Amino acid sequence: MVLKFIYCDEQNIGATINMTLKITNLAILSIIIISCSSSTQLTDIYKDETFAGKEIKKVLVLGIAKEDWKKKVYENEFRSQLLKHNLEVLTAWQELPKGEDLNKETFKKYFNDKNVDAVLVVIAAGESTEETLYSGGASHVYMGFYGFYFSTASVFYSPGYLSEEKIVHMKTNLYETDEGKIIWSARSQSYEPKNTKEVIQTVSRNVVDELYLAGFVK
Repeated sequence: MVLKFIYCDEQNIGATINMTLKITNLAILSIIIISCSSSTQLTDIYKDETFAGKEIKKVLVLGIAKEDWKKKVYENEFRSQLLKHNLEVLTAWQELPKGEDLNKETFKKYFNDKNVDAVLVVIAAGESTEETLYSGGASHVYMGFYGFYFSTASVFYSPGYLSEEKIVHMKTNLYETDEGKIIWSARSQSYEPKNTKEVIQTVSRNVVDELYLAGFVK
């Protein structure tokens, strides 16, 4: 009878250890997936309190990046988000002739009669890599009373690992057009984005949400 008890418990202990190892591996995998999944944070948010409450009805969106196709993606995605707030939105790639930069003179030349209230400038600010070291360690598999016969402290070790994340940086500035002063600004960091479109979709949504909370869009 005693031998039978021990045999059954040995099987149970083996199953317990296997199950614990599986759970631990799944937990580590979940941490890796979460740490490497795409997310965006806004930082260094500035708001001109003196401009708060003034209604913005028409916005010009200008994307600044090395590649022309990225500028177009920036402007189109921000336009889509701003249109949800019943604004009239112009994009520089459609309104400015090719080769023209937006400055005081070209703004007066092409937009003076368009009643633009604000210019939203979206700037590609480069990329960086961040490394995080997750340490491993020893864990105990706690047994029932009969497991005590086999091991008073069964231990397994989970190794540490290094997580490397790609970060895409952007800056967004909102200018009013009467005096040309900045009335809102923020930086963004997007972690492990799949592509440019995913970055700008998330950034544009977060930025426009912040502009809504700040009262610049209704």
